Amino acid sequence: MAQTFTGRTDGGRSWPLLVLGVVELLVAGPMLAMLVMTGLVAGTMGLAGGSSAVAVLGLALLLALGPLLGLGLGFLLVGVFELRKEPGAFPLISFGLLAGTAIEYLCWIRPAIG
Repeated sequence: MAQTFTGRTDGGRSWPLLVLGVVELLVAGPMLAMLVMTGLVAGTMGLAGGSSAVAVLGLALLLALGPLLGLGLGFLLVGVFELRKEPGAFPLISFGLLAGTAIEYLCWIRPAIG
């Protein structure tokens, strides 16, 4: 079989998609940090206030649910569109994390802060 030269010498990576995925992770980072800090503060205050560890664990699970559902959605879309080895898989998974984190942060954490 004859091989043709495609003109790509970067190993097949699509740099704009890689940059897009990294930017999405950088945008999701501060929101994830706020979710973690909120969980730690709420857990500490709950335990200090005499709440049971089961209730605090439930709150931590509820806080982790948004980003986990977003990641699950990203992996589901990658699986449905069969993008496992394509360069578009990384930004799609990053977008899932960003969407799940943003929805939880903007709809629950940010209004609670005031």
